[in-house]
Amino acid sequence: MALSALTKLNYPIEIAGQGSLRFAGHFFPAQADKRGVLQVLVHGNSYDHRYWNAETVNGQDYSYAAYMTGQGFDVLAIDLPGVGESDRPEGHSVSLQAVGSAISDLVASLKKPDTIPGHKFDHVALVGHSMGASISVYAEARWPSADSLIVTATGFFPDRPRSAWAPGVREALLGDPYALVPQPGRLKFYHAPQADPDVISYDNTVLRTPIPSGLWSDCIALQDDPKAGFADVTCPIFIQLGEHDPHLPARYAEEERAIYSSASDTTVDAIPDIGHSFNLHLNRQRSWTGIKDFLLGQTGRL
Repeated sequence: MALSALTKLNYPIEIAGQGSLRFAGHFFPAQADKRGVLQVLVHGNSYDHRYWNAETVNGQDYSYAAYMTGQGFDVLAIDLPGVGESDRPEGHSVSLQAVGSAISDLVASLKKPDTIPGHKFDHVALVGHSMGASISVYAEARWPSADSLIVTATGFFPDRPRSAWAPGVREALLGDPYALVPQPGRLKFYHAPQADPDVISYDNTVLRTPIPSGLWSDCIALQDDPKAGFADVTCPIFIQLGEHDPHLPARYAEEERAIYSSASDTTVDAIPDIGHSFNLHLNRQRSWTGIKDFLLGQTGRL
């Protein structure tokens, strides 16, 4: 079931022309056998932190946060600026540079005792989904702060499939300060044989959220930027790609691994029979157990 955050926190971000603003974090403490590992979760486009803490639907529990806290991990799920409970700046002013820098500062601060009162973490992992993974990679390449980096449902291999957006459609959406992916477009997030239609409806009616257009635009450009800095990431990286994810299908796993040439360790996990929004598929625990095992291996707690 979806959890209630023990603590709701706010963290600073500087956005040009917008003054000092805050973005929200939702802290869910480990429930048993605390492992000293904090996962900082960064949602993707058209979501807020609830992507990581979805409700139970038809008897199926879709909360990643509930699963991970039950496995002994502490979890901090953020709302990106303008989304969820975060401050809402003018959408075109929200840049990848500002967001990436703020997330890096947050991760660095969490390595200090009592940044979250009463808690100390031995290992801080930065975990991103889709656009949130792009932001996480960008941040870690420029301002290294995480002990490990987990990238799900995105990739940068230059010969990956091109965008499925029809010409001009995405550009029209980005003309608004806050862009919202249309409901029909979000059907591409799913591999139908592993998706409950009621979950897709819940996703479109409850979870679907607009995102600042400036941030989305910057993340589009990052995908094709030869100076994006992927080779500058040095911490261990765990990459999950879905077999039926149109963004970067799992068949490109080895090509994607190769772009992280400086990482101390790069593991790629190709998940069969799953689409883009891993957490909302019937076989979601295949993703969750892979992340759990990677983190336990990194921390010597297997």
